[in-house]
This record gives sequence, structure tokens and C-alpha cells, in this order.
Amino acid sequence: MIYLSQRLYLFVLFLFLSLSPCVCEEISGKDHLNDLSSNNELQFNQLREQMKKIQKSELHLHIGGAWPLEYLRGISKPQEFTDLCLMLDKIQKSEVDYHNAFQVFSLISKIMKSDDLIENGVVALCADLLEDNVIYAEFRTGLKDLGSGLEGYLEAVLRGIQRGTEDTPLKVGLILSMRRDTNAFIAEQTIDLALKYRDKGVIGIDLSGDSTQGDGKHVFQALIRAKENNLPITLHIGESKEETAEQQMLELLTIQPKRIGHAVHLCEKGREWIKEKNVLVELCLTSAVMAGMISDAKDHPAIQLLLEGHPVAICTDDPLVFSTSLSQEYAHIAMLTGLLPEEIQELQKPIQNYAFSND
Repeated sequence: MIYLSQRLYLFVLFLFLSLSPCVCEEISGKDHLNDLSSNNELQFNQLREQMKKIQKSELHLHIGGAWPLEYLRGISKPQEFTDLCLMLDKIQKSEVDYHNAFQVFSLISKIMKSDDLIENGVVALCADLLEDNVIYAEFRTGLKDLGSGLEGYLEAVLRGIQRGTEDTPLKVGLILSMRRDTNAFIAEQTIDLALKYRDKGVIGIDLSGDSTQGDGKHVFQALIRAKENNLPITLHIGESKEETAEQQMLELLTIQPKRIGHAVHLCEKGREWIKEKNVLVELCLTSAVMAGMISDAKDHPAIQLLLEGHPVAICTDDPLVFSTSLSQEYAHIAMLTGLLPEEIQELQKPIQNYAFSND
């Protein structure tokens, strides 16, 4: 009886997934940032298509939040995929706050549970970027042990990059990520592997994760060693109002990052510092709204920095999680600022000077 009940449950679940559109598909490709009239939606869609014709560079993309949805559908169990879609739906409707949005990554990790799946997922991700006319990208990932150790995972990602970019115009570098609450041992291992593989595709280091979890002190020594060995660093900062000015300035002055991500809630001294040092800001607009950093897209401070001529790179962050693409992010900026596609393209040319592959 129990066996029959399980079979019946799986059959009903299969019918649900086969005959009903996944919530992920129902909202895919829509403009989540504005309550658009039909005319504005048409304008947005036209802009997005124009932006696809522009060759673009992506400097802020976490592979754990970027796997193509169809790839995940093909490798996941029905219940895993349903759970993921339900969580994505909540995020894309802004029904979760900044802290709870991170729960989606545990659902994705349950699906992406082997080095082979990671490698093939990277290949699929490269194909998605090529379709969006992205010709340069920097992938980010924290190191994991999926059965072959941290180095085995790293090699799987690098193999995927090699396969996904071979005989294509796409160039991809890899940034290794750490969190503020990463222990010192893993942090040092991450730097060891970054240095070992810097001539094989690793180009820099990222400090990321929930910005209120941990003070980063356990990873500072490892980050200083990275800088001493000329590994560039990008820093997630200003994601939450709960960050203190003291903590932000400690990180900025200690790490001296070449780039920073988000910078939504950057303290006044921090804003002055990045202007003085000409630090590039990685603007992830859809992410900032859906993750609850801001409620209105036009309030993102990096938009004003962009218009003032400060170096700002338009990025996606987690295109799966936030149902976006780089062309879509470009279109959002055009809608909010009134800039023409060619003007945005011109503003994005200097970001190549901040690419970690140049260091």
C-alpha cells in the first residue's frame, strides 16, 4: 500500500510538471522592476532586443545562481525542481527579504551535487551567454567538495569553461569566492588554489555571501596574501542596511578592493573612498530590487554614479535566481535613465580596464 501511494504521488507530480507551466516559466522574461503599461512593456521588449545586438561584458555572475533553468529541469528530481520553482517564484515576486533569499542556493546545491553536473552546467551557462551576445564574462564560485575535494571541484569548473568557450568568441575567467564567515583554513586553501591555477583560468578573489553573517576577520589574512601576490579582489558591500559604517570602512581599507559589488547601502565615508580611489561599482539592478535591498529600482545609488561618469559595470549577479539576462539589465538602465543603447554601450567601454583578466 505504501509503495502504491508513492507511485501514485510520483505520477500526479509528473502530470503536474508535464501539463502545467512551471511558475519559473510563467514569469520568465517579464519586467519585474516596473509596473509597466502595455506600451512600456513593448518598449522594454524592443530595448532588450536592441541590447542583444550589443557585444557585452559580464563582471558579476555567480555560477551557483546562474545555471540555465532547462539544464536544471533535465537533471533534477521532480520534487527538487518543484521546490526550486516555488522559491524562485517567491524571490521574483519580492516575497522574501535579503536574508531569506539566500535559501534558494541550498535548493540549487541539492541538484548540482557532483563535479560532472557542475562541468556540464558551466558548458550550458556559456551557451546561454553566447546567445545573449556576451563576449567576456567573469564567473564566481566558492570551492566545494562534491566527492573529489576542493581542487577536483575547481578543475571541473575550469573544464566546463574550456569546453563552453572553445571555438567561440566568449572569453571567461574564474573568480574564487569566500564568505565573511569562512574559516581561516578554507580561506587559505582558496588562496593556495587560486595561485596554483592563476595561469589556468583563475583571475581573482571575491568576498561575498550574506553581508551580515561574520565580520570577515578570519579571512583578512588570506585576502592580504592574495593582494601581496597580485590577485585582484572584488568585495560585496552595502547589500544590507544592517551593515555598520565601521565594518564597511574596515573592509574597504583592509582589502583595498579593485571593484565592489552592489554598494546600495554604502556609508558616506565609503562613497567618498570609492570616488577617491575610482573603484568600479558592479551594478546588479534586478538583484537589488528582488532581494529587498531597495524597493524601487530608480533609487539604486549606482545609477547616479553611472550618469556622473564614475566607473559602473552593469551586471546580472544571479540570472537564474532573478530571471534576468545582461541584455535585460541594459534595457532596465535605458528605461530608467532615458539613455540610448549606443550611449549605454559607450558608458560600458571603460569597464574592460577593470577586468581581472588584465591583472
